Amino acid sequence: MKNLRNYFKKRNIRSGLILFLPILLFTFNSHAESIREVTRHIERVSSLSPPFQFAVIGDSRDGEKVYTRLIQSILKRKPDFIIHLGDMVPKPDEKEWRDFFDLSRPITVPFFPVVGNHDVGSTLRGKEIYRKQFLLPEGKTYYSFRAGRGLFVILDSEKGKGRISEDQFQWLKDTLGSTDPGFKWVFLHRPLFLPADSFKRGRGMDRYPSDRDQLHRLFVKAKVDAVFAGDDHRYDRREKDGILYIITGGGGAPLHPFKEWGGYFHYVWASVQTDQIEGEVVDPEGQIRDRFIIK
Repeated sequence: MKNLRNYFKKRNIRSGLILFLPILLFTFNSHAESIREVTRHIERVSSLSPPFQFAVIGDSRDGEKVYTRLIQSILKRKPDFIIHLGDMVPKPDEKEWRDFFDLSRPITVPFFPVVGNHDVGSTLRGKEIYRKQFLLPEGKTYYSFRAGRGLFVILDSEKGKGRISEDQFQWLKDTLGSTDPGFKWVFLHRPLFLPADSFKRGRGMDRYPSDRDQLHRLFVKAKVDAVFAGDDHRYDRREKDGILYIITGGGGAPLHPFKEWGGYFHYVWASVQTDQIEGEVVDPEGQIRDRFIIK
């Protein structure tokens, strides 16, 4: 504040404006803070009806320049909301979170976070810091929301380090089983199924194959349409038992080394129509790298 006062003094600007400065600073900061209010965002999107659009991005970590470019590209397309698949920060401390919210300042649409391993680390302190960053439903790191006729389920794959905890699994069964027919999408940080060349093999949900397979069977039974994950810094799309499994971890963190195997920065853009969802995978230059349709 002292430096700012000197700035105004040197330029012969009336000191009365200084009284207005804190209001301006609060206004600017409130934009960054607004993406924290997940509970309020759930209420906002509940009134959406097709057509509407949303974006999915994952694993920005310390890739500030790439993340900024991707967010700029997303916002130009005017999404109704954004889902981040986790690893928003490189490590779980307050400064990293302040930096992330500063970078995310332009985002004024509803924002839904998925917890990643870098967001919480391996200590109780990291988990406590994460919960302070967002106003989550009942303070839980897993939750769901409705938009149009679609159900969006956010899971926490970090609580069990590649497992879904028992209480969360029961909640998931109840949530998937109590909804009207419509699109059902699931979002978590660690992928259930990884490409053969992935450096993350053994560190995703495949770390506990029986738990992973139980989760997949639940998705099949509940007729889940798509499952999105990050963690592996690439793009990958595959289908298993009628479910589309997508890895979208190209939000700024160091990439898988081979572009031809999905190692490029990107986000996923989804357009929800009455009877189908059209997806595009978009790189920082605005080029569409892949398309898919869910009916």
